[in-house]
Amino acid sequence: MLPTGRIRQAPASLLERTVLNSRFDWEVQHLLRHYQWIEMVQTEEYVRMGVLDPDMGERIRGAVAGLSAEEVAAEHGTTMSDTLFAMERALYARIPAQATAWHVDRSRNDVQACAQLMFGRERLLGVAETVRGLADAAVLAASGHTGSIMPGHTQHQWAQAITLGFYLAALAEAATTAAESLHALYDGINLSPLGAGALAGLELPWDRSRMAAALGFHAPQPHALTSVASRGWVLRCAAELSVLGTTVSRFLTDLLWWSGSSCRFIDLPDELAGISSAMPHKRNFPILERIRGMSGHLVGLSFDLMIGQRNTGYTNLVEVSKESTRFLEDLFDTSETMLALLQRVIADLRFHPDRAGKAVNGEPLAAAAVANHLTLENHVPARTAQVIVGSWIAAGAQDDPAPDALSLSSLAVACEEQGYRLRLGEDRLRELLDAEEGVRRRRTSGSARPQDVHELLEQTRERLDAVDRTAAGQAEALRTAWQDSTATSTEVSA
Repeated sequence: MLPTGRIRQAPASLLERTVLNSRFDWEVQHLLRHYQWIEMVQTEEYVRMGVLDPDMGERIRGAVAGLSAEEVAAEHGTTMSDTLFAMERALYARIPAQATAWHVDRSRNDVQACAQLMFGRERLLGVAETVRGLADAAVLAASGHTGSIMPGHTQHQWAQAITLGFYLAALAEAATTAAESLHALYDGINLSPLGAGALAGLELPWDRSRMAAALGFHAPQPHALTSVASRGWVLRCAAELSVLGTTVSRFLTDLLWWSGSSCRFIDLPDELAGISSAMPHKRNFPILERIRGMSGHLVGLSFDLMIGQRNTGYTNLVEVSKESTRFLEDLFDTSETMLALLQRVIADLRFHPDRAGKAVNGEPLAAAAVANHLTLENHVPARTAQVIVGSWIAAGAQDDPAPDALSLSSLAVACEEQGYRLRLGEDRLRELLDAEEGVRRRRTSGSARPQDVHELLEQTRERLDAVDRTAAGQAEALRTAWQDSTATSTEVSA
């Protein structure tokens, strides 16, 4: 007997084979335990409303807790390939016949929406934990390289001297910000759809606030239609993760450049390296390309999840609730893999100070300090000082642009051409042009100066401690809700 009197035929074999079977299997694997938790909470609510007596309620709750995935899967063919119908039928053999009011005044719509959100919030916490691990790795790596001088770039040109630690501190900051955002998003979406019914509420006096708390939600979603119509939480998760992926791609672009033959500032161990089948001299790092490629998938998956909802009616729809969320798990899986791989790369990163130092010393990266000196000590207008130094470098670059090749006499000539007399000694010029000294001259907060980088990293550690407290609180709230709601029943396998 099908679970309906409205139609008499099971779904067509084509529909079963191409769509329904895979969704049924996925829900049994990923949503069944959430459906069981919801069922126990709703059964307890039946008892509170007097629809079921306490003994009957406890027997039902025990049956729900002991239900296995195999028992549910066995009902696949008789329940139109619907997980909730299969779960209901599998429980009938365990529930006394006199429990006639069981499942009165209920809808699958809010139950499915609730279970999906419970799955999503768990995966969101998992990604947040992984990105927090990346932040840890970046903080640790940065701490060991606050004095590792290398060239920083703007507009694809060497621009100023920085340190690898300064750069990795930026990655740590970005990962920490992402972790904070993901936990804040968790709090923002953690509202229970349960009790909304099909779309307009239920007839019995279900206590939605009590059920929400029992399922680990902050509160019920206030509007019944929003509860079943909206999958905004899916789009918000996708948006956060696509932003994170885009940021990761930019860091990967730098790592790819710096590990390439044009720079060779950084290296990775053999277990993270690759080879060419035709060019034995090559030692490649395809892992970096893999990670950057995964970041692109996040943007694509975000678009897919959004386009799946666009131009659909604002109500419960299979198109929105199931088809548009088809690749949601891929979004979370790809995010966690991308972040875990990048964490491994950062932890195993090797720096070549000789190669980076050669690049730093091959360009006048501290030339701005000379212009500042002309203004502050020689009283040359700031823009004119820029013109003087630019002309001086342009003249020197015809032979050798390295700082050591730039002479004091040619700088004096450039000053005289603008009507100024240079007051600067050779030793002071070399000090100004010294890139490593230039890093130490930085004074504004957040700069590349080693002391400032250490302060940045300490601030990041404090933020990560706060992230840990938030994560622990969110996880504890879920554990407590689970333990309380199943306290008198056999535990469901996690």
